[in-house]
Amino acid sequence: MNDNTQKIISLYDGSRSSTDIADIVGLSPRYVRKVATRHNLDRLRCGAQRGKKNHQFVAGRRIDRDGYVLISVPVEHPHARQRSQRKGKLMYEHRLIMEQKLGRYLMANEVVHHIDELKLHNHPMNLSLFPENGEHLISHVKGKKKKISVRGLANIKAKTALSEDFERIDIYRLRRARGEIRLKEILLAGLSLGIDSLYLSGTHLHLKKAGIDYSSRSKIEHALDQLYQRWEADLVR
Repeated sequence: MNDNTQKIISLYDGSRSSTDIADIVGLSPRYVRKVATRHNLDRLRCGAQRGKKNHQFVAGRRIDRDGYVLISVPVEHPHARQRSQRKGKLMYEHRLIMEQKLGRYLMANEVVHHIDELKLHNHPMNLSLFPENGEHLISHVKGKKKKISVRGLANIKAKTALSEDFERIDIYRLRRARGEIRLKEILLAGLSLGIDSLYLSGTHLHLKKAGIDYSSRSKIEHALDQLYQRWEADLVR
């Protein structure tokens, strides 16, 4: 057995891929795989890796299309939701942090509010609790002007028979489907907290997928401005 084969055998512990080992020993991945096959070594499983071995894994955090953080929690948590066709459960990070802050489980009707309105900023001091959604909505929309599209305004003003159907205008759902609500939350948090903030863990892959350059504050501002321009176009349709 030559020295290269001995090195490869010593590095095959089930946690490294053939490419990783090839980089270490300075040989081709193909040669490394041949050695592994010949000696029946414990190779890393094919396909997407689980947990920290997956390139998209970031401390178990996921950002949903509404811009909220979902994290993995123990299966015994009473309010966590089962992941579709997978083991484990998920829960909104801001609700879990509020539970830890209060030392109790939240009631289903209780609403956790982000004081600075940044959905990714889940520091305990940035979270407040409302007993039910009605009080939360009153606080959240107070003093804010509702935006209505041109077509939506026309629907409101139109005088027709009650039985006539109008085209449903749901701009939020459109923007959510395009992934733009999530992008807005990431960009706003990046400007306020810094793009490298721990509260933005798990968000960079969404920026990359959208082709957004977040290497400087000015570029983040430019990306947010472009997003708002696209939304202005939605309002005049």
